[in-house]
Amino acid sequence: MTESAAPSRIRAYVWAGAAVFVAAVVAVAGTLAWNARQAALADSEAQATRFVAGAEAALNRSLLAVDVLLASMDELLGLSNAMPKWLDPDTASQRLRGSARQNLMVRYVAVLDGSGKALASSDPAGASLSVQLPAGFLESVLEQPVSTLMVSAPVVSFASSEKVLYFARHLRMADSSRVVAVAELPVSALSSVLVQGVDISGLQVTLERATGQLLLSVPNREDVTAPTLAPPIGNLADQGLAWQAPARLTGEPSLVVFRPILYQDLRIAASIPLDAALAGWREQRDAIALTTALFIAMIFAAGVLALRYVDRMSQARLAIAQSKATLDQALESMVSGFLLLDSQQRVVQWNRQLETILPWLQGVIAPLMPFRAVLEATVEHHVPRLSDEERKRWVSQRLERQKHQPEPREQSYANGSTIQITERATPDGGLVISYHDVTALRKASTEIESLAFYDPLTNLPNRRLLMDRMQQAIAASVRSGQYGALLFLDLDHFKTLNDTRGHEVGDMLLRQVAQRLKTCVRREDTVARLGGDEFVVMLSDLSVHRDEAAAQARRVGEKILRKLNVPYTLGGNAHHSTPSIGATLMGGTLQSSVDLLKEADIAMYQVKSQGRNALCFFDPQMQIVISMRAQLEADLQMALTARQFVLHYQPQFHLDGRMVGAEALIRWQHPERGLVAPGEFIGVAEESELIVPMGHWVLRTACEQLAAWQGDERYRHLQVSVNVSARQFRQRDFVARVVEVLRETGARPHLLKLELTESLVLDNVDDTIAKIGMLKTKGVRFSVDDFGTGYSSLAYLTRLPLDQLKIDQSFVRNLGVRHTDDVIVQTILGMARNLELDVIAEGVETEAQKDFLARHGCVYFQGYLLGRPTPVADLEALIESATATATAVQG
Repeated sequence: MTESAAPSRIRAYVWAGAAVFVAAVVAVAGTLAWNARQAALADSEAQATRFVAGAEAALNRSLLAVDVLLASMDELLGLSNAMPKWLDPDTASQRLRGSARQNLMVRYVAVLDGSGKALASSDPAGASLSVQLPAGFLESVLEQPVSTLMVSAPVVSFASSEKVLYFARHLRMADSSRVVAVAELPVSALSSVLVQGVDISGLQVTLERATGQLLLSVPNREDVTAPTLAPPIGNLADQGLAWQAPARLTGEPSLVVFRPILYQDLRIAASIPLDAALAGWREQRDAIALTTALFIAMIFAAGVLALRYVDRMSQARLAIAQSKATLDQALESMVSGFLLLDSQQRVVQWNRQLETILPWLQGVIAPLMPFRAVLEATVEHHVPRLSDEERKRWVSQRLERQKHQPEPREQSYANGSTIQITERATPDGGLVISYHDVTALRKASTEIESLAFYDPLTNLPNRRLLMDRMQQAIAASVRSGQYGALLFLDLDHFKTLNDTRGHEVGDMLLRQVAQRLKTCVRREDTVARLGGDEFVVMLSDLSVHRDEAAAQARRVGEKILRKLNVPYTLGGNAHHSTPSIGATLMGGTLQSSVDLLKEADIAMYQVKSQGRNALCFFDPQMQIVISMRAQLEADLQMALTARQFVLHYQPQFHLDGRMVGAEALIRWQHPERGLVAPGEFIGVAEESELIVPMGHWVLRTACEQLAAWQGDERYRHLQVSVNVSARQFRQRDFVARVVEVLRETGARPHLLKLELTESLVLDNVDDTIAKIGMLKTKGVRFSVDDFGTGYSSLAYLTRLPLDQLKIDQSFVRNLGVRHTDDVIVQTILGMARNLELDVIAEGVETEAQKDFLARHGCVYFQGYLLGRPTPVADLEALIESATATATAVQG
């Protein structure tokens, strides 16, 4: 080929290539437009399917909640054990109101007899409520052979002038007569549940029966009566229409997706009109056409530019080849690995030394290979067990560091090598990376450091490193107020083992002791070997309270004693070794690490003098406190086994003088110390987890007392309040255990009131709501104890299904003394009144306090003014006295 013919042929190739690209762009544009149309339809279909599935789940949950509400009326009102004339309308209506408040969608619930007359209702009108059910709906509910949830056609409520649906199921009374539990739900509330806040263009949603009868729709149809949609929804599935089915409300070509729900052959249908589904696609189609035109123009412009640079490229090629030969010669003479990247982070050049230092790149690295691929090959070779996501994160972090041009850094690899990496930017935006193998140098440095700071036999920190860490821990303790502890260990009779079986066996024992010690402490603690058979354990950040820190140090020391008392295997023979442990607390003030070691050493020698294999604190007074605390734990455990606990009951009164209940309070009937108040042992019970079995005993004993009172007209109305600790409430089986106690004792659930503290309620609100909700379905009542001390709980009151607030006695004590407490109490009473919650004030000790509370709406009281905690026999005598007094006053 002559030099004059070459440019002509290149021009032909360029224009031919441009034509091919133009054809490809047009084909791709057409394919994209078609795929975008199909994607738009598929996306709308997926949205409709997801929507219907979500709507079905949401509506099923809502209807199931209504069904459970109606079905629970039997247990709530005791219908199956009562005659119609036995029902007290006021009491029944009050219970229905409490039950109805648990479901925000329900307007009201009512119990109707066979003629439609209301026996009880959650509406403020109570039994006088006039319920206007659709014609024939009551009869259809009563005709059901099995009690089933029935749904009425939509009707307009005379009370609110809005469309409503009635949900009902029949229940049997003791005389086998049937009554009907009815709930009224606004159509608008069910529409909100159905739509779930979803925003899909053109979406039409219907809830209809299998016959086509429309119950509700979004957008809402204003028909007075429920129309029948045609064709029935089931016929659409038989016809198999896709995007040509008539919309359920407008009839235009649409995609119709429907699903049945749990109740009464109902269907949820979602219709998306074809025009609405393709609205966004039309904009995409126009954008694709415009983009295609721009690409074609760019292709022709690129062809012109390519021809302009053809001549200049041929001249530059020879110069580049000469420069590359010179560069290759220089690179191959380097001791370090070399890698050159261009401005797009692609491999341009490397030398053989790079493949020697990083052998996993042999046969992998190639010109113009992205540097990301080089890093991916590196991480895959050295850390093959990482997940794809973890590998991507490692590579991304490495590339991010590269942007900041850091100083030379070192990278350690899984094969044990350490490479120093230096990166320098090039003028054209590229990067020069050099790799220097410093493995031998770093290994020598590590060995030097290990010899300086670690014990070569056990690999534990030595005295030098321990003293450094102690000084840091002491300084941190002074700043934070957290106490730590130092445990000084010496192995008993270790010299005898060395003398009889040799130093090699002694070294074996020391290594095993070191391993056992590390398993007894936390990661942030330090286990060190001072020399010989002496070890030191430094415990950090135990507690801000000195006694608690000492108690925790004692527990760790006792754990070490148990671990080191387990026989060892030394050279195939069993060997029993024991330690002597001295302990001292560190923190609170700036102390010398040498002095602390001396204190622990002195305490250790005190153990040696008292017979070895024990733990002793340097501070004698601290030792007394710890011993007393340990003895109290043991006594509490024995008290549970020996049934030494008893319950006292503090009475709770209504404003009119009636005793309405009592709070169960635990007391310890110690065989030597007499009656012990809970303030002396509850804290230790909480720390040792004995509070869980103690709380369960209190609950069972209180329920047994409730069951015993059921047969006596004088006491059967009394409620019993039981305090529940946070640790007990957070047990996974708490709800099951309460239900089991109620079932086994036969106590009536609505007379049991569980008192929770504000901090417990706020610790995990969702878990609290779930557990309270499950027990509320059984009839158990709930009160917030010491209310007002947390303040932050006010935001959660509307979410929590509570029955009562108990005003903390710290506010009651200051009524009339501190104005702010007066305002807080008035605020609590007003808020509770608006939320329809009962309020009881505890700690009422004077008539002035009681009068103030009564003036501002409080009707329940508890305190020394009315009665102290007493045994059950004294409480029953007080009830008889109060009853006699009330009778005399009425007479």
